Amino acid sequence: MAILQRILAYLRPYWRRVTVAYVALLIGTAMQLAVPRLVEYVIDSGLVAADLRVVTLGAVAIVAAGLLQGAFTFVRSYLFTFLAEQVAFDIRNDLYRHLQALPFSFFDRAHTGQLMSRATEDVNSIRRFLMFSLRSLVQSAGMLIVVSIILFATHWRLALLSLSVMPLLAWTAIHFGRTIRPMFLAVQQQFGVMTNVLQENLAGARVVRAFAREEDERAKFDQAIQRLYERSMDTVRRSAFYFPLMTLLSSLGLALILWYGGRQVALGNLSIGKLTAFYFYLAMLSQPIRLLGWVVNSLARALASGERIFEVLDTRPAIASPPNAVRLTPIEGHVSFEHVWVRYPGANEDALADVTFTAEPGQRIALLGKPGSGKSTLTALIPRFYDVTAGAVCIDGVDVRDLDLEVLRRQVGVVLQDTFLFGVSIRENIAYGRPDATDEEIEAAARAAQAHDFITALPQGYDTVVGERGVSLSGGQKQRVALARALVMDPRILILDDATSNVDTETEHTIQRALDELMVGRTTFIIAHRLVTLKRADLILVFDRGRIVERGTHETLLRNGGLYAEIYDLQLRDQEDLAEVAD
Repeated sequence: MAILQRILAYLRPYWRRVTVAYVALLIGTAMQLAVPRLVEYVIDSGLVAADLRVVTLGAVAIVAAGLLQGAFTFVRSYLFTFLAEQVAFDIRNDLYRHLQALPFSFFDRAHTGQLMSRATEDVNSIRRFLMFSLRSLVQSAGMLIVVSIILFATHWRLALLSLSVMPLLAWTAIHFGRTIRPMFLAVQQQFGVMTNVLQENLAGARVVRAFAREEDERAKFDQAIQRLYERSMDTVRRSAFYFPLMTLLSSLGLALILWYGGRQVALGNLSIGKLTAFYFYLAMLSQPIRLLGWVVNSLARALASGERIFEVLDTRPAIASPPNAVRLTPIEGHVSFEHVWVRYPGANEDALADVTFTAEPGQRIALLGKPGSGKSTLTALIPRFYDVTAGAVCIDGVDVRDLDLEVLRRQVGVVLQDTFLFGVSIRENIAYGRPDATDEEIEAAARAAQAHDFITALPQGYDTVVGERGVSLSGGQKQRVALARALVMDPRILILDDATSNVDTETEHTIQRALDELMVGRTTFIIAHRLVTLKRADLILVFDRGRIVERGTHETLLRNGGLYAEIYDLQLRDQEDLAEVAD
């Protein structure tokens, strides 16, 4: 009931339309209920009495009732369809907006296919329920009450006999609803699994073909879709047994009418018109009762889908702007880490352990260490992609947890290691963080990132639309566009997470010279595996297992002969002369 109440709560803003829809449903149903009475009147007062005027008037009245029923049915159908589509629109919007507010940690655990399934198939299940089943549920309940009253008023013994199967029908429907709902939930979950396998295969199509894993991927998809088929067939088998059973039980009532009612007519205790009307009313009642199984089926699917959707909507954003958040505009760029500890949920070890250092405005801080040593985790704390487990990260003396998130992130430029471009033009990708950027600002950022020359060589230049995830560009080209995207924001703090890993040495050196000018006045954090990129840093931090094991300048760390010197010997001794000549 809690899930159903939350689904129905989406109708509250449209209560006027809901009211009109149910008024149209009420009038249309009233016209439908009037027809058997008119038939009774025509038979008993017209046909039996041989009064053609009554027959004519009755026929006209039946046609008029049918016209009114059709008109109000149109209004009802239109409004219920409108309401269902509007609620689906609102749920998708709520789901999408909520996903935008969830932190990185949520997407570290969530599967894209499952989220897509919730936004598509699950929302459609709720839409179908509101469009058809909710109306049928209310109409069926109303018909059951009103028709039962009419039947008892007409002939209580016959009504009691014909309605004796109703408790059995109700118990069957309730039992069906309780057993079918978890089955539908399993189907929806498996649909998400299948969608996730499909999404991963399409996103990794090049990797699949490069490693000749097509058959293995086909087998994985076959397994997922076979499981979906099996779970779907379980629900089909249960439904296929239930619907004929409901039809059989409802037919028993009609059979009892013909048996007992016919005897009453023969004995003169009941008129033919009343028996005919009685039959029509019970037929009206049997239709919604037969539909009750379909309604319960649809309700169970909607509740299962609602459970999955509200599971996401009930996930509270662990990272959000606090009340009365501090709006630092502009940020000066003083960054301090004060005894920072970070441990990810479910991890056995700390990602960062007692990290303390200070970056002054305009300084370049280089981070070096093995993969998984904590470098990217540290930089992710600055724009507050994650929160510390203990300690504090402060910008200009204010804990980032006290800052307005949007203001903070608009002043921190980030070039992530995993370069992502949207399937729009290069111009739109560069201006993504500043949609109001002028063409001159976009071009200046592209020139600084050494991207202008290859962009202008493309068929449509800056208006060239890149493929999905930027697939039409090389790795180095994508990384330079991503760098331009960060630079066009004119950030006070710049984070380069291995931002030049996919470019050749010559291009990297050219970009580095441009960055030397752009870094002036900005606090810059640089993660790189090529030490030539780190040599000019004001402070180099060497990480191992989440701890800072060495710190200092390039020359100081070489003299100390520690881990940094070992890496330098392995990587750059034989390239030092070439790098100096290139300078």
